[in-house]
Amino acid sequence: MSLGNTYGVVFIGLVSSSVMYGLTLLQTFHYYRHYPKDPARLKWMVGVLTLADSIHLMLSTWAMYWYLIANFGDFLNLLVPHWSINLQTDFNAFVSAGVQLFFTRRVYLLSENKYLLVILLVLTTVSFSMGVYFSVRSFHYYSFADYAPLAWVPSVAVVSATIADIIIAISMCYFLKRARTGVGRSDTLITTLMMYSINTGLLTSIVAVIAVILFATMPKTLISTSLIWMLGKLYVNSLLAMLNSRENLRQLAYPTNRTSSFQLSDVHNGSQGVSGASTGVTVAYIYPDEVPPQPQQLDLVVAVDAERTKDTFPSFNHTVSSSSSTSKEMCNLSSSTPCGSETPDTLKTLGDASLDRLHD
Repeated sequence: MSLGNTYGVVFIGLVSSSVMYGLTLLQTFHYYRHYPKDPARLKWMVGVLTLADSIHLMLSTWAMYWYLIANFGDFLNLLVPHWSINLQTDFNAFVSAGVQLFFTRRVYLLSENKYLLVILLVLTTVSFSMGVYFSVRSFHYYSFADYAPLAWVPSVAVVSATIADIIIAISMCYFLKRARTGVGRSDTLITTLMMYSINTGLLTSIVAVIAVILFATMPKTLISTSLIWMLGKLYVNSLLAMLNSRENLRQLAYPTNRTSSFQLSDVHNGSQGVSGASTGVTVAYIYPDEVPPQPQQLDLVVAVDAERTKDTFPSFNHTVSSSSSTSKEMCNLSSSTPCGSETPDTLKTLGDASLDRLHD
């Protein structure tokens, strides 16, 4: 036994688990931020699983600190099991069982097959029970060499969890395939759900199988332990990825176009902004808690050169729809000339008045 294939690989597994834990926190924040209307039980489940995953990482980190830092150079201490290394197994098993129970419920709601439900519940219970049993029994030993009678426990736990993952993935694909309707959009959505089920179940199954093979072929190393530490992070991330993908699936099933167009004739003035009835805006809100976009105000400012207005003033149609007070005021600037029959001098006077109002 050497440090490279024991505590060295476990340290690498700890670093990898920490990276995956960062993804867990990111996905957890994304879930609570964008799905506030989910049932309370689902929110509690995500919170409890994230908390259990956090405790598992803290216990694993403390164990590595105790072995490699606090007792640096004490090689005999490397053979003594620390309480944190024994206790972390419970939280890892709890996370795995919680995620599997969630997917088991989904399989039952999709299939309504009680026999399949019982099989998945038994496999999940066996996996979790073996994790707790290993943790309780390990506190009775004072050396890793005494763990030989418990060699079968991790194997049974990982194998039962792997079988449950494979059954869940196959069942989801089978019953989703039966739900095909022949409609292109619905079939595309079902195919996407099938790919999600295969990817989530396949990844955890591959890691679990590799861990079992390494544990059986190299029992005197801790390579399998490093993979088992990462397995819990894979479980919780697969759950969060499935929950956070629901909005994308809705967009796939009910696509909407977010386009905005308007014509200059629809713009009346700065106080009215853009006429909402003629913009033809179709808005798709990505998340339920997004604030709808507020209408943008469009301010038009006309700059007039005072020197050029001495000889001529450009004529234009000025329409004020907000109120008629401004038009009356400008028409009253020249009491001798009625509105609609302005002369160039009158237009110059109106232009100067407009400039004064713009500067004010």
